[in-house]
Amino acid sequence: MICKKILFLTLLFSFFMKTLSQRAAVLAVESNETSIVFLFSSSGAYYTRIIFYENKTTPRSDIKPNHFNCTLEGTTRYCTFITEEPFSGLWSSGSSKVCVRTPSNSTEDCTTNDLIDNRLPAPYNIKFNRLPPTTGGEVTITGGYLRFAGGPNTLLCSYLGGIPVKGNFSDPTFDINNITTVFTPGSGIVFLCFDDGCQNRYYFTYARPTISEIIPDQSKSVLTINGDNYYRYYSQIQVYFDGIQQKSINVTVDHTQIQVYNFSRVDPGPMSINITVNYVPIEKNYIYCFPATVTSVTSVSNLIGGIVTIKGSKLSATTNSTLIPTITIGDQQCKFIKSTTTELECQLDANNVGGKNLSVNVIFDGCSSISSGATFTYNIPKLSSASYSNGIVTLNGINLGSNNVSIIQLYGNGINVNKQIKQIQVSLDEKSLTFTLPPLKCNLFNINFTRDNISVSLLSISASLSINVVNRPSVANGSLSIDLYYINCSATQSIPSIIVGSLPENQCSLPSSTSTSEFYQTTCNTPYDTGINNQFTFKYSSYSLNSTFSYASPIITSRTFSKDLTNITIHGSNFGNSTTLIQVQFNGSDITSEIQSLNNNQFTFKRLESYENGIINITVDGVNMESQFNLTFPPVLYAIVNKDNKTLSCGGIITVSGKNLLANDEEFKVKVLANNKITTVIVSDEKTLIVRAESKKSPLIVSVFIGSNLILSNVTLTYLTPIITDYPSTINNNNKDGISILIRGISFPEIEYINASITLSSSNVPLTCNLQCSVLQNETFYYYISNTSKSVSNENNNSNSTDYLSCYSKSNSKEITGVLNLQLGSSLFQHDVNIEEIESSLPSNDDDGNKSSKLSGGAIAGIIIGSVAAAGAIVGCVVYFKLITRAKNSFK
Repeated sequence: MICKKILFLTLLFSFFMKTLSQRAAVLAVESNETSIVFLFSSSGAYYTRIIFYENKTTPRSDIKPNHFNCTLEGTTRYCTFITEEPFSGLWSSGSSKVCVRTPSNSTEDCTTNDLIDNRLPAPYNIKFNRLPPTTGGEVTITGGYLRFAGGPNTLLCSYLGGIPVKGNFSDPTFDINNITTVFTPGSGIVFLCFDDGCQNRYYFTYARPTISEIIPDQSKSVLTINGDNYYRYYSQIQVYFDGIQQKSINVTVDHTQIQVYNFSRVDPGPMSINITVNYVPIEKNYIYCFPATVTSVTSVSNLIGGIVTIKGSKLSATTNSTLIPTITIGDQQCKFIKSTTTELECQLDANNVGGKNLSVNVIFDGCSSISSGATFTYNIPKLSSASYSNGIVTLNGINLGSNNVSIIQLYGNGINVNKQIKQIQVSLDEKSLTFTLPPLKCNLFNINFTRDNISVSLLSISASLSINVVNRPSVANGSLSIDLYYINCSATQSIPSIIVGSLPENQCSLPSSTSTSEFYQTTCNTPYDTGINNQFTFKYSSYSLNSTFSYASPIITSRTFSKDLTNITIHGSNFGNSTTLIQVQFNGSDITSEIQSLNNNQFTFKRLESYENGIINITVDGVNMESQFNLTFPPVLYAIVNKDNKTLSCGGIITVSGKNLLANDEEFKVKVLANNKITTVIVSDEKTLIVRAESKKSPLIVSVFIGSNLILSNVTLTYLTPIITDYPSTINNNNKDGISILIRGISFPEIEYINASITLSSSNVPLTCNLQCSVLQNETFYYYISNTSKSVSNENNNSNSTDYLSCYSKSNSKEITGVLNLQLGSSLFQHDVNIEEIESSLPSNDDDGNKSSKLSGGAIAGIIIGSVAAAGAIVGCVVYFKLITRAKNSFK
């Protein structure tokens, strides 16, 4: 009997292992809106196609054929899903099948693997058109892979169980990237599962509670809160007034109304209200104000100020004596004196501005009062006369108010002028005010005075001609533009003229203007000259005005060098033609004496050996440059400064010293070639250029060019002898994955010149290696090379200066010691090592249900072969069933 049981179990195990060998363990899924790629071990089973099911038992007959296009990269197989079906039509149930095969068996197995048993493309870019209200209703969800393996017509949703998905999935135009669901009434925090196995969860909440209206009823000690998303049960709701939780509440209208009982408030001021429904809080505290009420206000004179008496209710805080109100009358402050709940006194400043029907507001901590129609009125302003002199307008009258509230409005007399003047000066007796007249197009205009929305009658006034020079003409063939203000707009046919210094009078252009412009403009030619504050006389009609103008600043546009680089020519404009009127400074030193030739557009000076890159400034007859010019010089190369003409074989570094190495001009750019191949710049500044050679041959023959000119040639650099900085004393031996080891060092050769193995007492085990070259900075490189007397161990912690060599073998060993043999080019290294056996690394579950594996000791992940793949599939099944159990428990 025992033998029969053993035979039965043996057959059962053989059958199970045979079946298991066809199961495909997905290492990872890489997906976006246009592609899906499944990753498998190169030695394990992999997908060939997917059979999409429309329910638990029936394959979809409407879907187009598909297959997987697989490629190998190292130990990983990348299988890309290929289908003519649009991705918006890839919906199915969790019972869909995946056909698989193994590298050693071309037979396709379509019965062993359910699609839901393995990793799925995670939904991406999930968006809700709205959060579901507590009353429930339709919500549209957009995103990718929403129904790839789920349902398809029901979404799993937290404690709600399944929620329906609207639409006909059999319709070929149905888009699974845009689905509409119907939520039942609910509240709080929930999540959706877009696949039957709940491998990917999306957490969200029902809509936040909102407040639209507060209705207090003091007589019944009840405060009613109207709003939305309150759900049904008061036990799930917390209401806080000023941070204090209210104990007596009830949902009087499902979802939309809450009443708070035993409520009383006698003082004015704000109250903060917060509501939380099943742990979902209101977005922002609602502030409800209990206002003071104003029923009447006394009036005072605006000249002497006085005490204002305000009557009403809730004009004082009885429970908080420190709560003092702020009172405004119009836009003026009225200083608080005292108050009771029904009467308040405040005082206005003397000589305060007048006004009528001004609003009165009693504010407690930001809460304004309400009024039964009571307002406040000062005396009314009046204007009697106006005058103009030297650009200043004076108005005379009474009750003209103060500087900061009186407004002057200017209106054109038959022209398009409408300007507001706010900068005014009012006398202490409020009987006169002055302001500066702004530039106007025409000389006739009207004045309107307004104070606190009280306007008075218009006054007419006229101004005399004014001009404004708006540009600085160039030294040669200059043109001066002049704006004209306050001219007679009804007669603009006079032609103006200009007299510069003692030169003859010269006519200007006829003044012109657009309909929207606020001035007229004329243009006058200026003579060839330089300097600032040149005197001129402007004549127009019966007016003659004196003014000044300055010539334009010198401008530098470029520089050129003579062929032998001994002379520098500066190009630009407005330099003049007199060496006695021009001053040139370079890097703070006066180099005017070095000028060899000058005209208005360029000058040339001699280049001295002491010159370095810097700023050049020009002053012409007192006129300075408006923007500096950075004068740069061609590069100078000194040498290739690699220590002992050495560089690294694994990413060779070449360092060139010189000056002006950052010159941007194409003819001055520095270029480094190694073995006639271009190099890659790593670090550069004015004095140092560090590049990495693309050539892998030794030695490196280096040439350096400035532009197309060869400056340094045939400099020979040889590779630094390889150095091992970190030997592992113990290497890992996994009974499933084999041997793995990580070696660090400097100047490792290319991988084809590397040979590694482990010598054991019984055999020699070859190692396969991967090389990663570090990118060295010049400081690290030279520090190491120039300090050869330092021991290698001192450099072990400097990870920035280390190459990495990862070696492994699929073979494993029962021995505990051996010798590591490492051939790096012509250098042979040998090192005794201990061999430590470790447990096999099986896939593990992370918090999202994704399977992952890690190899200890820095071994390369993905070395999964034979039985390891089968073991991974077993663990994957266990994880899946655990996940399903957790999902079902959460739905109860």
